[in-house]
Amino acid sequence: MSRTASIFTPSAIFTSNLQSLMAEYPALEARVISHAASRFYQVQLVLEAAGEEEEERSELLMKRGKPMLFRSLEDVYSELKRGGMSRAWLVSQVANDEMIGRPPQYHQPLSSRIPLSF
Repeated sequence: MSRTASIFTPSAIFTSNLQSLMAEYPALEARVISHAASRFYQVQLVLEAAGEEEEERSELLMKRGKPMLFRSLEDVYSELKRGGMSRAWLVSQVANDEMIGRPPQYHQPLSSRIPLSF
């Protein structure tokens, strides 16, 4: 397992080590996931594949061994700022497409992401 792959384990992406990950991997991308049926947000951290032999790695931001839930975008901004990030993508997941038999649009990142700067 490569060094890049080793940081992406379920216990590795905690708020306490986000700042050190940002310093080591400046290409780390934050995706703020919004579910249509929920008022909560989650943060998914993604490291793009470096080469063709590697895959994209992603994990949810964790705290005390559980995925973090945020009640507002302002809470997300505060946590990501504390970790040294200044931008993210808002990904809205709406089940409407799936309900009517179309493929979900959130798997197409360019058509379903909104840039956030804070």
